[in-house]
Amino acid sequence: MLSYQQGGDRHGKKVVFLHGFLGSGEDWRTVTDKMCHCHWLCIDLPGHGGSVNYQAVNFATAVAAIRQTCHQVWGHQRACLVGYSLGARLAMHLVCTQPSIWRAVFLEAGHPGLMDSNQCKQRLEHDRNWAERFAHQAMDVVLAEWYRQPVFHSLTDAQRANLVAARRDNHGPAVAKMLMATSLGRQANLRAGLGEAFRQGVTIDYLCGEHDNKFTSLAHSLWQHTGIPATSIEGAGHNSHVENPDRFVQVLTQSHALA
Repeated sequence: MLSYQQGGDRHGKKVVFLHGFLGSGEDWRTVTDKMCHCHWLCIDLPGHGGSVNYQAVNFATAVAAIRQTCHQVWGHQRACLVGYSLGARLAMHLVCTQPSIWRAVFLEAGHPGLMDSNQCKQRLEHDRNWAERFAHQAMDVVLAEWYRQPVFHSLTDAQRANLVAARRDNHGPAVAKMLMATSLGRQANLRAGLGEAFRQGVTIDYLCGEHDNKFTSLAHSLWQHTGIPATSIEGAGHNSHVENPDRFVQVLTQSHALA
């Protein structure tokens, strides 16, 4: 079972939060502090935080560990699912494989999967290079360059420095293994599965910061393929739940699944 934190109203609606790569359940504090009417569960993904010693082999083992942890806390009660980036990709797998156990799914800046085999190969090689660096170089050095990638272009120098400081305690070999186990290059194209879950009645909303051009485009494409709506988080880039937590919480709590 994975490490987790829980809080809020034990009798409230259940909601599980999945953080992004290099993060931990603690990343959701600015959100969970505003959701005391819910019973929330923030899970540390394999190789991260308190789950540093749990190593996922692939998406299937990571998803199984998340599902087992939720079941340990809530039994067979249905829950809402919120995931950011890597957490959103894992949330997609969860809803595609067992749509009936989720009341609603909120996907923040998560990729539904590459559609071209050459792109998959290129991404796998890209992630392999980063994994080598995380496994063998000083964390501060790797992080400083990691957060210079185009997807993080909206970060200010101060925000970038804060992220490096917050993430430097990660265990390099552990996050490297998780990066390779859940590389976007290994991920299936989940658009059809997401569309099917949506048609079966699962509430799905795709959230992205208004300044996150790449994922705004992906959100539009997902809507075209599946009908799944997208919600823009004003004044935010890739990490909208940190950059505008008030609006992020408003979107969650206005949903009938969490109202």
